[in-house]
Amino acid sequence: MLSGLMLTIGSLLFIILLFIVYFSKQRFLSIRNKIYRYMLVVEIVLIISEIIASLTAYYVDIEILNLTIYRIHWFTGIIWFSLLYYYSLVFLDNLQANNLIEIMFMNKRTKIITTIFIASGILYFFVPFERIDGLNISYIPGAASYFVLSFCAFVVLMISFYTLKKAKQAPLRKKVSIWLMIIELLIIFILQLAFPHIGFSPIGAAVQMFFLYFNIENPDLKIISELETVKNEIEKSNKAKSDFLSNMSHEIRSPMNAIVGLSESLLNDPNFDLESARADIKHISSAGNNLLDIINNILDISKIESGKETLDLKEYSLGSIVMELSSIVEARIADRPIKLIMEVDNNIPSKLHGDSTKLFQVLLNILTNAVKYTEVGKIKLMVTGDVKDDFVTLHFKISDTGYGIKKEDYDKLFEKFSRLDTATQNEIEGTGLGLVITKKYVDLMGGKIWFESEYEVGTTFFVDVTQKIINLKKLGSISEPQGDDKEINYADCTGKKALIVDDNKLNIKVATRLLGPYNFDVDTASSGKDCIYKIKEGTNYDIIFLDHMMPEMDGIEVLHVLRKLEGYNIPPVVALTANAITGMKEMYLKEGFDEYLSKPINVSELNKLIKKYFGK
Repeated sequence: MLSGLMLTIGSLLFIILLFIVYFSKQRFLSIRNKIYRYMLVVEIVLIISEIIASLTAYYVDIEILNLTIYRIHWFTGIIWFSLLYYYSLVFLDNLQANNLIEIMFMNKRTKIITTIFIASGILYFFVPFERIDGLNISYIPGAASYFVLSFCAFVVLMISFYTLKKAKQAPLRKKVSIWLMIIELLIIFILQLAFPHIGFSPIGAAVQMFFLYFNIENPDLKIISELETVKNEIEKSNKAKSDFLSNMSHEIRSPMNAIVGLSESLLNDPNFDLESARADIKHISSAGNNLLDIINNILDISKIESGKETLDLKEYSLGSIVMELSSIVEARIADRPIKLIMEVDNNIPSKLHGDSTKLFQVLLNILTNAVKYTEVGKIKLMVTGDVKDDFVTLHFKISDTGYGIKKEDYDKLFEKFSRLDTATQNEIEGTGLGLVITKKYVDLMGGKIWFESEYEVGTTFFVDVTQKIINLKKLGSISEPQGDDKEINYADCTGKKALIVDDNKLNIKVATRLLGPYNFDVDTASSGKDCIYKIKEGTNYDIIFLDHMMPEMDGIEVLHVLRKLEGYNIPPVVALTANAITGMKEMYLKEGFDEYLSKPINVSELNKLIKKYFGK
């Protein structure tokens, strides 16, 4: 008896130490932590009742008192094992609840188990104990103790079944922890039955509490787990950065190779042929546009992820968006055997209120993807609208007869920098950012985007966006510009004087060349101060193209000085800048610029601007 009692007292000291350490360090209040706390308290009662029962049985010869203490002691075991079952469920399933009652009656299975536990606890009080012998104490005093041991075995069996059921879903660490716990409990059962004069049950429960603490409950483990998560995130981020740089190196160098290689070929070709030169320049232009798309996508995703992207709500016409999309997409299709079809519901209201720039970008990104992934066939944009009160829900359907998407690639479609096997196999250029940006913009506008695709058949994207109606007048029919008609009608600006301000001589040369067909009298300035000097000198200009990023005085500072000059005729001032991040146009107009042109200069945008001021 003495050796068994010493083991029990030692277990009590250790469990009290664990109790102090746990409550001094533990700061988390999940339902799992709460159940573990209950188990700690019940374990202390279990061991203390064991010690009291042993001492009273040895020193006090009052049978009713001894049996009552033993009955309380074994009933505490029923409670502890019941808590162990709920703890295992919560641990394996990551269950969340406010209290233990919610876990006990969470679903049909737990309700049945809880009913069995309650019934077993009530039935236990009707099962008799044998008379306690103070000189020859047995820690299995009769049928009631065997009843409790059977109950404990039943609980362990239920935990084992549940662990097997969750074998595929639960992480390996969790399953290993539960199986080790089950093995330890089985060893304790066997020892208790083999040596009934030693109280192994409370000792085993104490060992189990230590095992659960150091393997699951220790808050330091949570910190280690969080550090491991952070480490994995950093490694994932570094891999994504490495993949991104590798991808960008390839994507940027591909068009650059065409630009540099064909330019060198034209410069060094002794037999200059006008027709082949035009073909090479066309390829250079196409490569330059691809490079510009890559840069724009990188800038856009940077702006979105910084959290600075907002909606720029204004009045617009859907017809203008469709016309411009048709023009751009036809140019990108060029002479490939692809037919572009635009079908727009005539009943859509003519004037809407929303972010037309982002809506345009969403549709352009999807259509550009369709062009990239389609070799032959057709690309179709269909637009319908549902009017309700002052709003219209626009339904966009963009379908193509391209490569299609494999089912295993569906989840990659809206992930950053992810390239589908189709893109890699067919050497399609791109950053893997276009659809990510599209999804972000659609979400920002409160819309929905989804797709359907069949590999080798084609892909269809669907976009729904709700916009406010400004004018209920019907949109009517939209005439699509012909793709073959790429001639630009230049306005005759003979007698008009233009000033180009830029610190880069090559940029001045490019701008001068682009203005040449309009017959402007072009003057140049290489700095902001030079520009101000020319204006103060009394030179009259009809339009000024002003760069932003310049040394000493930037374009915004120059503009502010020009606006303050009294008695001088300041013509329309165009911000001509490489600062083309989303939102920059609005910023320049707010600063006082009349117009905005991004570098590289888009000849269509330049032509629209010239026609606006000099078309008549």
